[in-house]
Amino acid sequence: MEIAEFLMWLGEVSMVTALVIMAFNLLVFWIARRIEARIEARLTEELGEIAQDLEAEKLIALTVEVDGDQFLCYNAQTMMFVCQGRDLEEIRERFRQRYPSKSAAIYNGDESAVKTLKQQLKEQNENSRSIGSAS
Repeated sequence: MEIAEFLMWLGEVSMVTALVIMAFNLLVFWIARRIEARIEARLTEELGEIAQDLEAEKLIALTVEVDGDQFLCYNAQTMMFVCQGRDLEEIRERFRQRYPSKSAAIYNGDESAVKTLKQQLKEQNENSRSIGSAS
């Protein structure tokens, strides 16, 4: 009789445990879906803004090529020359001189050039965050 009671108790504990695990999984799934929906909405909004800026010509997507120690930047839509520089800072400076009311985004081009400039951008962003948090 004790073995039968123990087995019944074990079965009940297993069933309750399975229900708790299932409820936890449903909660995690629900939270993940809400987070995904928020991220999707934010990305859609940001992509919409980028598309509007591109259409209004406030943003110039850049194709980047390398010639010696210079990065050559072209408008990715028209392939017209925009600016050049030895590094991201020089490119930014020359872009602002030529297009003071516009923004630029590295879009495509020479793979190593894009990678190098994006790495410089990442380093600048990290440096500005660390400087901002130190003050």
